[in-house]
Amino acid sequence: MHLIHPLLVGLAVAGSLLHAQESQLLNDGLLTRLRSEAARAHPAAMAGKHRAAAAAHEVRVVRLWDDPMVGVGFMGAEQMMRANEGDIILGLEQRIPKPGMFEAEHRKADAMRRAELANSQVPALAAGAEATRNAIELALADESISLQHAQVVWLTEMVENARQMAADPMGSATDALRLETELVKEQQMLDAARRTRVGYATRLNLTLGRPLESPWPVLKLPLIPLPVPIAGSEIARIPHANPKVRAMKEMVAAANAGTRIADRDRLPQVSVGLDSRIYSGGDYRSTMVGVKMSLPWFNDSYYQAKISAAKSRQLSSIEDVETIRREVAAMVVSATTDAANAAAQAHAYSGAVYEKALQASKAIEASWISSKSSLTDLLDSSRTLFAIRLEQRRFIAMQLVALEELQTLVPHR
Repeated sequence: MHLIHPLLVGLAVAGSLLHAQESQLLNDGLLTRLRSEAARAHPAAMAGKHRAAAAAHEVRVVRLWDDPMVGVGFMGAEQMMRANEGDIILGLEQRIPKPGMFEAEHRKADAMRRAELANSQVPALAAGAEATRNAIELALADESISLQHAQVVWLTEMVENARQMAADPMGSATDALRLETELVKEQQMLDAARRTRVGYATRLNLTLGRPLESPWPVLKLPLIPLPVPIAGSEIARIPHANPKVRAMKEMVAAANAGTRIADRDRLPQVSVGLDSRIYSGGDYRSTMVGVKMSLPWFNDSYYQAKISAAKSRQLSSIEDVETIRREVAAMVVSATTDAANAAAQAHAYSGAVYEKALQASKAIEASWISSKSSLTDLLDSSRTLFAIRLEQRRFIAMQLVALEELQTLVPHR
């Protein structure tokens, strides 16, 4: 066991140098940059942007005038009749727009464009949230490595103290051997934490579309919990901030325009036609202008059914908005509650709980050095203090995750 001690000390020093490098606080500025980068690079976010662009192009598809119809006909008769009446007939027909139809169709297409634009923000927000969650996990891994490294350093010091105590004629080498075993175990846990950290960094690079081996600085979680928004205030922002609710509201506008379209569709369709007769010998004979009109009254029940169906879809879309709003509101309540609970526990584990555990650990350590306490008590107090420190960091990370969920539900523009 004595042969591995220099190696363990060297590893501890290497770990100290690793964590002495410049670190970066996981603050709002860094999280915002990660969200933006993920939204630009993630394929789901790019697909949403393309769908929004397609909807914008479809607004221009709506047209006021239908394409004119051109026709040509030939008469088969005796030459005298063909010469008198003309044997080539050229026709042109143009449908007249129904009053209010173009405006209704344009309003519907524009509402669909706005709905698709709002929907395109959903995958962008999801990509940003995935990136920030990976960054939070990476920061928690760095915090865990730092605490684990401090534990290794402390055990190294305790091994030296135990050896000095064993050198006394009345001392025993048992504590030193047991502490060396604990030190090896803690070093293995530290190595595992570092390998886990590499995995989190790789996942974050994958989400951001960076090369998988791109390095990341040591990330630090905030020392204290962040302020927790009030649930009622966030719920009040849902109709204006949540992209799904905004998209559903635009679908209400589209359904309203659809009702208008169904109402205009039952109007008669009027067409203007022009027919000219020409003799193949080269002479003009006559021109006739005509008007055609459809008779929709024979199918009035059909048009009334279309109007009723459109009105029902409009009412359904209104209820869908309220359904989505309530679902989002419930998730907002859950997110704010989780954030508040995590903040309260983080405060507790960094306050009285931590102070009492620290005092107990120091007292037991001094008592062990003076041979008044057992090694088991020393290790138990050290593990308790380590667990409290790690739990406080975990609660900070949990609060950040809850706040990120809230940011996804009611984003701040």
